[in-house]
Amino acid sequence: MSDKLRVGVIGCGSIAAFHVQGYLACGRYEVVALADLSTEAMADFDTKYVDHEDYRAKHYTDAAEMLDTEGLDVVSVCVWHRGHAKWTIEAAAHKPRAILCEKPMAEDLGRADEMLVACKRNGVKLAIGHQRRFLPSYTEARSLIASGAIGDVQLMRSTSGAGLLNWGTHLFDMFRYILGDAECRFAMGAVERQTDRHERTTRIEDVAMGAFEFDGGVDALILSDFALEYYQGCMVYGSEGTIDLQTSYYGLLSKDTGGIMERRAPNGRFFDADHDTFEWHEGPAAQADELAEWIEGELDDYRGDAVNGYKSLEMAMAIYESARLHERVALPLRTRTAPLDLMVESGHLPVRYPGKYDIRNIQLRGTNMTSDEDNT
Repeated sequence: MSDKLRVGVIGCGSIAAFHVQGYLACGRYEVVALADLSTEAMADFDTKYVDHEDYRAKHYTDAAEMLDTEGLDVVSVCVWHRGHAKWTIEAAAHKPRAILCEKPMAEDLGRADEMLVACKRNGVKLAIGHQRRFLPSYTEARSLIASGAIGDVQLMRSTSGAGLLNWGTHLFDMFRYILGDAECRFAMGAVERQTDRHERTTRIEDVAMGAFEFDGGVDALILSDFALEYYQGCMVYGSEGTIDLQTSYYGLLSKDTGGIMERRAPNGRFFDADHDTFEWHEGPAAQADELAEWIEGELDDYRGDAVNGYKSLEMAMAIYESARLHERVALPLRTRTAPLDLMVESGHLPVRYPGKYDIRNIQLRGTNMTSDEDNT
């Protein structure tokens, strides 16, 4: 294998810390550069990682300058949602070997398409950060389903919150992953939005629900912001058993378990399942390790490939599109812009209680109440 891969990170917020943590934990990268408008944010990273032998990050307040200067192998795009396409396209023009962009892939399918085009024409591998694909509980559930351990899967059910483009995209990706990356054929959704609610500068709903049908006739249901308690994972109901899927373990009820829900907590590639905050250590590390294998040609296919991130985003947009058109919609979608924006801006979904607010503003610094990306 060649020397360690040189990484630069654009946007030094909370999710970027998990990218860096993953790069350092798997031992195949060196983090050589950070870019953020906030020097304080970059200094915080130095405090956390400066003692690690593979962390030697130079600071840039201009991400374009970092891309021009550093000769990076990998770029992590960790800005807020509306900056994903902008900085992925900019990074692709500098021809790194790969870009790892945080989810959701973009604010709409049109911008996501542009990201795919930019990376394809520059020969850059593009990955989207759905790191839970790399958790052993998810992968074992996928294998059990494929082997017929619970018979024919009939229904998957999840509860979500804080917006379909936030928590929801992870769950849509999970549905596809545990079904062997099955294609979603149809969606039907309902949306309530009486406030002017945003999440990382992107409009989100107050409440939503969605139903999906996948190849093979499997149905899935998601309820978002219906209840205060929600989690990453789902219940999977089959003709001969049930899987209760969580991030650090799963429960299996089948004929092989004697009709009892048997709890299993598989260890990861880098961390044991009883590690504190297991999913936030194992997921980023395994994601980064497999990304390196893809970059180096050790793998032909990467489970975090942007095609999967695109299809997760498309499922979110399908719920909005169904609500906009008042009908079941077929995938792939034909509408390239955000259907929720269309509904709000056309008066189809009027704001009853005015006053724009962002549920992620607590993550900003100083007196700033809008995204740094709005000011670049």
